[in-house]
Amino acid sequence: KLEVHICKYENLPEDSEFGHEKYRAALTESLMSQDEDEVSEQGQRTGQFISHAGTYQSDLMLRFLAAVDEAADPHPLPCFTARVKGDSKEFPLLAAKKIENRACRWMVSAEWLAREENKKYDSPSFLLDNGRAWGDPKDPEEMLAGQKRVKEQKRVIAAKKCVKIEEMEVKKKENGTKKGKGKSKATTDKGKGQESIPAQPVASTSTARELPPAAELDDEFSD
Repeated sequence: KLEVHICKYENLPEDSEFGHEKYRAALTESLMSQDEDEVSEQGQRTGQFISHAGTYQSDLMLRFLAAVDEAADPHPLPCFTARVKGDSKEFPLLAAKKIENRACRWMVSAEWLAREENKKYDSPSFLLDNGRAWGDPKDPEEMLAGQKRVKEQKRVIAAKKCVKIEEMEVKKKENGTKKGKGKSKATTDKGKGQESIPAQPVASTSTARELPPAAELDDEFSD
């Protein structure tokens, strides 16, 4: 299906308003309409597909795809299944790693994006700015590269801060260990100095009266 759309796009009339290369970004697998088998009233498959565009698609996107569908295919595939247009359905925008698989703002309805439940899609993972061809100052690749550089710079700064904090913690512990050893040594030296001083005899200063001998006490109480 995508290959057919690309062939038709390249075969658009020269005077087509969609002949500019800037519209080429809309032709990617993640933005293709959803197909389902067409079934008759009798419940049998008709051999055709019904294509349903996403409700997120802008009017400009719908007109571009319609112009591509109307263009002649210069190299029709013999086994290509015909498709008929069906009603639009609510499909989410798909996140993509590759830039070329993400939608650009011109492809998405501003009204759809403004709904509360759809605001989560207004993110570079889903949606990119249009680029220089649309009047933007930078292409999406340039903007994402700049954001990546800023993110990397922040990571380097954070890593340096972590290293510095670790070095300060190590230095703090080393200083604490040295102070502990110095204090222990001073205490030991003080104890040694006290042990080297010999004990000195102490003279008695008591003034208490001595008791008389036991014999003399007995004489005082004799008959």
